[in-house]
Amino acid sequence: MLVQSTGLNESIHWLVRNAGPVIRYRTATDLLHEEARAPATERDLLTSNLVRFWLGNLNTDPNRKTLHGAKTGAYENVMGKLYEFGLRKGNPTLDHKTRVHRKWLKQQIRLSNEGYLPVFHRTLTAAFLAMVGYADDEAVKEWVSRRLETVYVFAKQGSLRDAYLPQNSFPGFPKAFRSTPLLNPDLYPDDELVLPWIHDLNAFLHSPQIMEDSTSREKVEVVVKLILSPAYQSLHTGYGVVRHQNGRHYMMGWSVHLPGYSQPNVSTRDPGRLLLLLKLLGRSRVAGESGWYKHSTAILKRFRNVDGLVTFPRESLPEKRTGCWVLGHRMALEENRRTREAITCESTFRYLEIVSRRS
Repeated sequence: MLVQSTGLNESIHWLVRNAGPVIRYRTATDLLHEEARAPATERDLLTSNLVRFWLGNLNTDPNRKTLHGAKTGAYENVMGKLYEFGLRKGNPTLDHKTRVHRKWLKQQIRLSNEGYLPVFHRTLTAAFLAMVGYADDEAVKEWVSRRLETVYVFAKQGSLRDAYLPQNSFPGFPKAFRSTPLLNPDLYPDDELVLPWIHDLNAFLHSPQIMEDSTSREKVEVVVKLILSPAYQSLHTGYGVVRHQNGRHYMMGWSVHLPGYSQPNVSTRDPGRLLLLLKLLGRSRVAGESGWYKHSTAILKRFRNVDGLVTFPRESLPEKRTGCWVLGHRMALEENRRTREAITCESTFRYLEIVSRRS
């Protein structure tokens, strides 16, 4: 495995780069105290079959069909995988492959909104660019700052009491959507959602100019506090149906609903997503101090072995042919995952990646 996630103890880097040999260590604590090893070189990363596979799938024509979706070649899935494998700004191949997306975003942020999809696509694109180190790119910085201000103002002063309207409030509500509530248009004025998407959180929490500025960081914490509230978590998953200014209706998605928030255990569909959310929200003070976060990390501890390593059920780390990275559908970090040792290595890495942020 070749993973260079920033901010992790170098011993954990070594763990993921040497999947097989790690099992000779007696406990996870041994790994954390192992002498720091040299990080994987750029050449190591680019000779990895997995890294080369995902780089090869990064489409260089940003549009509605290539940016978002469950296909392997969707921008969001490719970038999520490259983020986990440790590719960052400054890597010539990554810089070259993402140049078109950075140029596209620079052009897009000057355009008007026509439905909520343009805002969503800009947010998704900026989020993954921030995650792999382009948070200081002017277009990324501008868009992420704009989204933070939009979401923060609502999180601080807005109310979710009237989040939904009767479906017959406007003409033409689609019959196919009758089982899904209509989100109040007041929550997306000018087709720009004031509620946070998961991609907003990825962007905010991975942007140094936000997280290293006390005022901006507190705005993020206000947003996280909203997400952790019962009022937010009781919203329809994915928010619901939105009505564009042109009168057309679409299904919204990508809300930040937390697995196990209202139940003692996590749904069998959600373990991978839970791991991604715990890793992400560990960057937030408010989230890390919450009951949900503490309960969720306690659940993870149940999978520790007597040797201190961790083995999650194989189904908790799926690698689906069709599925979204952000939903935890593409969790593989190693080429050969058939052995228990490989799953233990991946599990231990992901566990330490989470708990090391709160230690």
